Amino acid sequence: MWPSGIPAGRPAVCGGANDVTGLRITRPDSRRRGFSLLESLIASAVLGVVVLAVGMAVSASQKASFEGDKAVLAAMAADDLMSELAAVPYANLPTYNGLTHPVGAMVTLGGQAYPDTYWALGRRVLVEDTRYTEPGLGVEIDGRRIVVTVFDDARDIVQIETFIPEPVS
Repeated sequence: MWPSGIPAGRPAVCGGANDVTGLRITRPDSRRRGFSLLESLIASAVLGVVVLAVGMAVSASQKASFEGDKAVLAAMAADDLMSELAAVPYANLPTYNGLTHPVGAMVTLGGQAYPDTYWALGRRVLVEDTRYTEPGLGVEIDGRRIVVTVFDDARDIVQIETFIPEPVS
C-alpha cells in the first residue's frame, strides 16, 4: 500500500473510495536557473571597465617610470657635457655657444656617440660673457656663464649652469 492510501498495483479511480484529490502533480519550475541576456551584458560591461582601469593604471606607472629614468639620464648627460666644457681652454669656450645635439644624436665633444639608452634626449649649450659681483666682499669677477640644457621632444628636462672665471694673465 502507498502512503496515500492507494493499494499498490490498482489504478486510482476518480470519485471512488480510492480518490486521490489531495495528490498534486508537480512540474519542474519553468523558470531557468541561468543568467539572462541582460545580466550577461551588465557583467561584461563591469568586467570591461575593471580591465580598462587596471590597464590605465599599469600604463601610467610605466610612463612615470620611464620619465624618472629619463630625468636621471638627463642629469648625467648634462653633468658629462659640463665636465667636458670645464676642461676646454677659457679662450675656446665661446666656440661652443649654441652647440646643439638633437634628440637621439648626442655625442661627446670628441665626437664619440652616446649609448642607445640616451635615445630620447638631446642637449644644447649657452656660453655668455658675464660679470659676477660678490656683494659681501665688493669684488667683481669677469668670466663666462655656461648653461647646459638637456631636453626631449616635448620639454626641457634638466638645466645646469656654472661660472668659469677669466684666468689672470
